[in-house]
Amino acid sequence: MASRTPLQQTPAMAPDPATPAPSPSDADLSSVTGQIDALLTWVEELVGTLDSADRTGDVAGLLEVERHLRGARRELDRVRRRLR
Repeated sequence: MASRTPLQQTPAMAPDPATPAPSPSDADLSSVTGQIDALLTWVEELVGTLDSADRTGDVAGLLEVERHLRGARRELDRVRRRLR
């Protein structure tokens, strides 16, 4: 197999400590929350179509995705409450 030369990449830039990071607006966080809710609904529907006795294959992976999405949803709710 031929050796590939790496592509030119822009080096990562360090954030400027004098410039504070912008805080997300409640509307932005609400939008992300809505997107996570839609993903949760979709994953729940997918889990419902698969054999629920199969905990080693696809269902287990989807249940793990659902668990992480629910955790992200809870964390977004916490952030939104703190910003109010």
